Amino acid sequence: MAVIEKNTLSTNKPTRATSDASPTMRAYETVVAKIRVLIEEKKLGPGDMLPPERQLSEQFKVSRHSLREAIRVMQEQGVLAARQGSGNYIQATSKADLVRALGFSTKGNTRKVFDLFQLRDMLEPQIAGLAAELASEDQLSVIKDYAARLETNQDFAAGQKLDRSFHEAIAAATGNELLFDVLREINLHILPSASSDDEKARRKTVSDEGHKRIIDALEKQDAEAAREAMHQHISEVRSEVL
Repeated sequence: MAVIEKNTLSTNKPTRATSDASPTMRAYETVVAKIRVLIEEKKLGPGDMLPPERQLSEQFKVSRHSLREAIRVMQEQGVLAARQGSGNYIQATSKADLVRALGFSTKGNTRKVFDLFQLRDMLEPQIAGLAAELASEDQLSVIKDYAARLETNQDFAAGQKLDRSFHEAIAAATGNELLFDVLREINLHILPSASSDDEKARRKTVSDEGHKRIIDALEKQDAEAAREAMHQHISEVRSEVL
């Protein structure tokens, strides 16, 4: 099993300004947080129906637009599911899955999201460096296939799942099961949403370009370039999300 050499650990240190950054919540993110509290307080579980939009709009004293945007975000993140002509239902296979989804149901929970990106930036560049040294041709083919599917994909929610698979495939290429398990657990905890078509398109462009740089370094078996490409990719995506 591959291990991380001590001398490959990143020496990049965030500045105080970066570490203390805390983006402002948008209107719909505040609504997501309120829906989360509602679910927790009323102890709603998988299969339970959320109150009607009109009732929630009046209860939260928010516009229907902000409410619908919040519901859409939670649908993308697997917390809610819409049923035609019926309403929005809590979606999860178990109470444990629901608790986990609620814990990271909004990027407005900026501290958790920022911390997760910081963790990824500490871990994934080293994973990419190992993958550059150890990936087989078959594993590179799988990684490239995910990137190609991401580039042609136009569905944002499906794209986020493909992106998660892309990063997990790189971790799998290290041969280190612990690294793979840690990254997969991180990915299960965060699925950031986008609030507009422009934001989705911009983030897709940034993501696709980052993936190309990572793949180029992996194909050249250049560990240092792979680490730098992954660090740059995570930094760029973090800037878009936060």
